[in-house]
Amino acid sequence: MKESIKTNEIVIAGQYLGVVEEYLPDKHSTYTKDGSIYATKSGIVSIDENKREIEIRSHQDEDRKTIKMGDTIIGTILFLRKYSVGLNFQAINHKLHFNSSYFGNIHVSQISNKYVEKIADAYQTTDIVRAKVIEKEQNEYKLSTSGNNLGVIHADCIICGTPLEKIGFNKLRCTRCGNVESRKIASDYRNVSEKLKY
Repeated sequence: MKESIKTNEIVIAGQYLGVVEEYLPDKHSTYTKDGSIYATKSGIVSIDENKREIEIRSHQDEDRKTIKMGDTIIGTILFLRKYSVGLNFQAINHKLHFNSSYFGNIHVSQISNKYVEKIADAYQTTDIVRAKVIEKEQNEYKLSTSGNNLGVIHADCIICGTPLEKIGFNKLRCTRCGNVESRKIASDYRNVSEKLKY
């Protein structure tokens, strides 16, 4: 019987890792054949001893420019539809992407945990939004902003373009013209560590 691999060992694609009775394989970095688990890519073995899960991690995972489900993105709202908003991605997992070709949609049902009647009460064009990737559909990504740290992280006044100040749970006010607007605001609105302007 072959010997199972250990945490932090370096493996190459196709290398034997263990058996399914021993570990739960990771669908992104391993495959199974006849009850044995093999690596689908080169990298470093990571075993969660409590959950008995095995996966292969590589330095490319941190630098990757492709999108996986569950990733956090930052994007700018390009347009509002009746039941969704469209945005392009500027940052994926805290890494800036210039001239990104990635595009996402937030459906009205994914905006907030609370009921949203009108999209314009949650988002406006040019708002900068943090969202989570929940599904891929052809060449677009479905996104969600349900959650405290998700939603608008920067917004400008629709009348004069001045950055809006937070005055309540979902209310923003312009310090220049006094205009008050509603948004689905992230908990760290305008206090974000990521770079927002490019």
